[in-house]
Amino acid sequence: MKTLVIYDNVGYIYLQLTSDENRIPQGGINYLEVEVPVGKTIKSIDISVTPNEPIYEDMPKSELELLKEQVDNLTEANAELTSIVAMGKNNA
Repeated sequence: MKTLVIYDNVGYIYLQLTSDENRIPQGGINYLEVEVPVGKTIKSIDISVTPNEPIYEDMPKSELELLKEQVDNLTEANAELTSIVAMGKNNA
C-alpha cells in the first residue's frame, strides 16, 4: 500500500495518507493559514480568486446533538399532547 507524505524543506512531516488510491499533487503544494469559524469545516479551496479562499461547510451534527434534538422534539410533542388531553377533560 502506498503512502503519500507531505513534508517541508527541513524534513518536517505535516501529513501522511495511506491508501490504494493516493492522489499525487499536481504542480506545487500551496497552503493557507486561516481561522475556521466555529461549527464549520473546510470543504475545499477556491483557486479561482487571488488570494485563494477556503470554502466552508457546516460540520455534521454529532450523534449526541441529534439525540438532544430528538429529546427536545419529543418533550415538545408530549407537552402539546398533555395540553390537548387536559383541555379535553375540562370540556367534558
